Amino acid sequence: MSNRSKNILENSARHLVAHFISRLEWQTSLLLDLFPSTPRDFAWKVRRRMKQDRNPLFVEVQDKYGVRHFAETRGVRTAELFYVTEDPDTIPFDALPKDYFLKANHGCKWNILCRNGELFYYSDGEDLIGRKNFSMRKITREECIRYCRQWLKTTYSRSQWAYQHIPPKIVIEEVLEQKGGGALVDYRCFTFNGSVKAVQVSSPELKSRNSNMFVDENWKELKLTVYRESAPNPPLERPDNFDEVIRAAERLGAGLDFVRVDLYNTTRGVTLAEMSIYPEAGEAESPTACPVFNQWLGDHWR
Repeated sequence: MSNRSKNILENSARHLVAHFISRLEWQTSLLLDLFPSTPRDFAWKVRRRMKQDRNPLFVEVQDKYGVRHFAETRGVRTAELFYVTEDPDTIPFDALPKDYFLKANHGCKWNILCRNGELFYYSDGEDLIGRKNFSMRKITREECIRYCRQWLKTTYSRSQWAYQHIPPKIVIEEVLEQKGGGALVDYRCFTFNGSVKAVQVSSPELKSRNSNMFVDENWKELKLTVYRESAPNPPLERPDNFDEVIRAAERLGAGLDFVRVDLYNTTRGVTLAEMSIYPEAGEAESPTACPVFNQWLGDHWR
């Protein structure tokens, strides 16, 4: 068996295991919700939404393709679109730029990166950041098409209602570059009725160092009583256009009791990464290991 075939099997197995673990954690959370002592914190409210809320707008904003139009109507930039299709066999590889990002619009971690004309299975990028040699994840065009076919016929989550109603597509976009260089920093804005209360500052590079931090809308660090990850050392500096990040999140979150708006600060300006209706599928002890913070965050969700 070739190394590439082994990588295909390995990545498929990793996806199945991750799906099983996610499902198990979801079932565990449902059992916990039967007990009155289970905290009615942020994660509990995510699970309540998953079970009860059928707002049709959720489908549009959770859709990584459909959200592009939503963002455009609210004056927020999205990555340049190169191609979209429901048939991977039509992907015009030879006509695309040398660098692009390919993803399925109806799931998470279903991503392929093209750099200098070479394709790499990207997933969430954590195990590629910092590597000069990506060969361990290199795939052929035929393998890329097989991944796309697999994604298109897969329902990402049956417990997260919106995912079941997103028309599956393969989307190909520009590769975004971090303003000032380095790995893209993801500003995950926890937005309640159009007001940002917390921002999780993250990136694949920070994840690889097991680092994470939360700030408020003024870039003041939100201290936790329990830490699962360490704070970046040295601390990350406030972007000079952080106010623009907050304003973009507030425009996108207006009219929704809660949504997490993920934004990048790119060489072409503040750009939408995605919007998340069900962060971490409401897993217990999310988004942090700090019960005080999780309760405080959930209290903003009214």
